[in-house]
Amino acid sequence: MRNWTIILFLLLTLTIYGQTKFDKSKISKETNKIAQDIEEINMVMSSAVGFAGVRPEQYDNFMKLKSMATSDELKELTSHPNPTVRSYAFWALSYDHSVDPYPIVLNHINDSKFVNTQFGCIVSGESVGDFFINVVTLGRIDLDSKKLDSVQFATLDSILIYTPNNLSAKSAAINRAEPTESLYPKIRELVVKENDQTALVTLAKYQKEQDIELIQNNKTKSKFDEGGFFYTYKAISQFPHSDFFPLLEKNLEKTLDNTHFSTEWRELYKAIASYKNDKAKELLLVPFTQVKHNNIRKYHIDFVFSALREFKDPIYEDLFWKLWTEEKRINPDVFKYLSSTNPEKTFELTKESLKNTDGLYSANISLNFNDFDASENLTSTMLDLALKQDKEFGFEVIRKNIEEANVNLFPIFADKTAELKDKSFIEPLFDRLETEWNAHIYLKAAQALIAYEDSDVNQRILKTVKKNKNLRKDWGGDALDKLMKDNNIK
Repeated sequence: MRNWTIILFLLLTLTIYGQTKFDKSKISKETNKIAQDIEEINMVMSSAVGFAGVRPEQYDNFMKLKSMATSDELKELTSHPNPTVRSYAFWALSYDHSVDPYPIVLNHINDSKFVNTQFGCIVSGESVGDFFINVVTLGRIDLDSKKLDSVQFATLDSILIYTPNNLSAKSAAINRAEPTESLYPKIRELVVKENDQTALVTLAKYQKEQDIELIQNNKTKSKFDEGGFFYTYKAISQFPHSDFFPLLEKNLEKTLDNTHFSTEWRELYKAIASYKNDKAKELLLVPFTQVKHNNIRKYHIDFVFSALREFKDPIYEDLFWKLWTEEKRINPDVFKYLSSTNPEKTFELTKESLKNTDGLYSANISLNFNDFDASENLTSTMLDLALKQDKEFGFEVIRKNIEEANVNLFPIFADKTAELKDKSFIEPLFDRLETEWNAHIYLKAAQALIAYEDSDVNQRILKTVKKNKNLRKDWGGDALDKLMKDNNIK
């Protein structure tokens, strides 16, 4: 009975907020001209696009729309025939915090027209309805836009789940839905009747025996899902039942002789790791020795590491040590975990890792596609430990990396020299400054040397700038010149 009450309420809500027809007579000539300019370019663009971060003409059009159109005009333009105009109009309207965006979002719950977008270097696209939802979602699109409150979001999620629509937001709503018993029939219906793969994963969270067959028989095709098991593996990770284990074992065997890798393997290893038992551990050891192609083996190792991170358990501790000692796979949270279990061993491995920081960075960069600073943070954490436990070794590491570290890691060591101001760092910094061409590196080196606040060092910086022509080129040269002027080095 409760489910029917919810459905009736949601259907009535959508009836009230049905998408309206555009009335051009409500738009002034000036605003209509801006809308035409937006439609001509026909892409939603941010304030800075491309590698150079250039402000596009389309964003100027958006700013004109925002400043010149009234709130009533913007509301009307959210029903404009062109999806780009609709999107920009709603974005502009979101700056007016006296306007409730919620009913407008509901008006577009079935607005599946595609709008092209470019934010920075990323060219993409989505449904207009999804764009509207993203505008009013905390942390998305624009921090100054008015956002929905928690009650509105909860209701919107229910509408997305219980009513027919083709928005990507529906999958997100299903994914974050609390697996209550009242929701269970709807989630199962989405799996059985619509083959909704996100719903399959949510269904698995209930861990009901009656759903085992549904999960076992699931197979689909998508851009992520070469073998058809991407969502099946994700479901098993939520419901690691013994009946699924033979499928995982069989499919793992099929990956070992491939000449290419599939992203669904990442989910395969997570599904295995979710069991947290000796048999799972045995399978997770397989790729270390049995992958036939060396250039593919690294992907298996990365996927194993990611799986163990997600399903961390004492039974896998020796696997973490193996990944660090033999494969150089380590990241900040695993480092912290291992430090708590065996600080002495952690320190010894830290010293070994710091002897080849570039190698450590290269081995782990692919693990951190969602956290670009992780490798830098790991190196910094290791360096701090080395300085605390063995100062002489730590200083040696700093000197070596000041001379050799790549652009990704050099700032860590340069900042540490500026903090410690040990005289033994001065010569390595000048050695680097005298030959360096990369502005990101030589600016950091100069900042570290200036931090010594030594007149002799400052005069030597001036001589080095005259000696190395690279220090006077392009934007880096301008930045270095400003840095020296700001510190009265002349």
